[in-house]
Amino acid sequence: MKKRLIGILLAVVMTLGIAAPALAATSAAVTITFTATIIAMTNSEATWAIGSVVDSTAYWWTTAGTAPSPEPFEADDMKSTITNTGNVAEDFDVKGSNFTGGAGMTLSADDTPAANEISIRAGITGTTNEAGMVQVISTDTELKDNLAAAGTVKWSMELETGVLSVADNQTGTVTLTARVHS
Repeated sequence: MKKRLIGILLAVVMTLGIAAPALAATSAAVTITFTATIIAMTNSEATWAIGSVVDSTAYWWTTAGTAPSPEPFEADDMKSTITNTGNVAEDFDVKGSNFTGGAGMTLSADDTPAANEISIRAGITGTTNEAGMVQVISTDTELKDNLAAAGTVKWSMELETGVLSVADNQTGTVTLTARVHS
């Protein structure tokens, strides 16, 4: 009977041993890695000093100061270079401001400058013709889509006057803005 009791006790101990909780880890680490998205750009030219202007006339910000020829626009015609200095593909928008000086001049909203209005258009290498240029208004309009990191695009502008009655020097700004390509 002793042997039988020892056998039963041994069976019970073994059963309890199997049912005992196993040792487990009480913590775990998760490694996190990422790359920061950097949006950055440069523009090679920062000024356009046109000089005296007259009514209803177009002025070009190109290497020759004239309308690009032949069409479509070629890199050699363009005045400035935008460089994507960020680390992702970027889209570039352009917008303008009303001009100040005396009574000031207003950006044309319909690309047909009326009295004391101006129209500004911007184009990049490959733009088909003047009509294919982007009208510069007071809100962002896309000028270049999907420029790769370290990529460049050349661009130019045209300014057209309406009937002028403001004789004071005029100053306005065209702003380029980079954003993540969407």
